[in-house]
Parts: sequence; C-alpha cells; structure tokens
Amino acid sequence: MASEPGILTDWPWKPLGSFKYIVLAPWITESIYSIIVGDEKGWDVFNLTILPLMLWRMLHSQLWISLSRYRTAKGTNRIVDKGIEFDQVDRERNWDDQILFNAIIFYLGNKYFPGGSHIPIWRTDGVIITMLLHAGPVEFLYYWFHRALHHHYLYSRYHSHHHSSIVTEPITSVIHPFAEHIVYFALFAIPVSTVVFTGTGSIIAIAGYITYIDLMNNMGHCNFELIPNWVFSIFPPLKYIMYTP
Repeated sequence: MASEPGILTDWPWKPLGSFKYIVLAPWITESIYSIIVGDEKGWDVFNLTILPLMLWRMLHSQLWISLSRYRTAKGTNRIVDKGIEFDQVDRERNWDDQILFNAIIFYLGNKYFPGGSHIPIWRTDGVIITMLLHAGPVEFLYYWFHRALHHHYLYSRYHSHHHSSIVTEPITSVIHPFAEHIVYFALFAIPVSTVVFTGTGSIIAIAGYITYIDLMNNMGHCNFELIPNWVFSIFPPLKYIMYTP
C-alpha cells in the first residue's frame, strides 16, 4: 500500500476476493451465445480472442515468475542480493487484476467502439502504425507520466506502492494502484484505438502489441539480467527496442 493512499487506490472488485473473475461472466456468456446462435456477419473472431488472450497473458507472466524465482533462488547474477520477503509476495498476489481490467475494456470496446468488432487477423499497415505510435507519442507521454509519479505528491499516494518491492519480480511491473492502471491503459490504448478507429486494426497487431508490453515489463523487472551487455554492443539499435533491469 502507498504511504498515503489516494483516491481509486483499490480495485473495484476487491470485495469479491478470489471470485473476482465473475465480473467477466456477462461477456463470456454473450460470446458463447453468439457462437451458438450465429451472426449475420459471421463469428466475431476478435470477441472470441479476448478470453484466450487473457489466459495467454496469465501464462506468459507465470512463466516469467517461475524463471525469475528460480534464478533468484539459485543466487547467481542477482541484481539485489536478497531473498523475496513474504509481505512482498502477499502484496503482489493480485498481479492479475490488470489483466482482468484490460479484458473488461476490450469486451466493452469490442461491443461499443466503432470498428471494434469483426477485426481481421492481419493488416500490415496497422502493425506499422502501432509500432510508430508506440515509439513516438506513447513512449514520450509515458516518460513524463512516470516522472510525474515520482513527484512527492503522487509518489506518496500512488507510486510508492510499486517501489515497496525491493527485490523486484516480473509481476512487480504491474503492481500499481487502480488509478495508475487507468492512465497506463489510456496511454497504451493510443495505438490500439487508432488502428481500430481508422480501420487498419488486426488481431495480430493488438495481441502482438500487448504481448510486447508484457514481455518488456516482465523482463525489465527481473532480479537478473537476461540479455548480456555484449548483445547490445553487437547490435546497438536494440536499446531503442527493449530495456532491461
């Protein structure tokens, strides 16, 4: 918890505890119904992809958690030469909240956002637009938002919760109060909403972009360096594509 918790610190479904995934029931039920009954436009593949994408993100993160804890327990090449405290494990146990939150937004966007349904599997122009928008405005806005979070007012009310984890794990990357995640989603939604609104979106562009963000977040918060320095020496432009712990 942040040292001086601000508004919208807790997730809306916190009272549900382990039953929080019940909030997805209406949309999952609707997806199953659309398969059974059918649609004049055919199956909405993007709608049917949201749940598998959510499960993939959970598996992806769990693989990073296992790798990171193995390397931390092994004790070689640790950045912070300490074990993981039990209170950190407890504080980070709801790391999947942000995946649940994203799934809800995707279901809503698929249903109500113009162009959000019946998205094709692949479009080259949409993939390129997604990459350019992320490298440009998204990274720029994220940098300044992150700096603002380290201002004492926002830090004490929100971002200090993230920095409470001294020995970082992959999932530490997503341990933030609810209010922070609202802004993060708004930032990373810029490329996704743009390609959808312009009709250039595709399932590969959206799923690939989300997987890329998860990959960078997970790798960037491991307690060890996965990519050795010599790789960056051989291919210097790599530093513009990825970051490490």
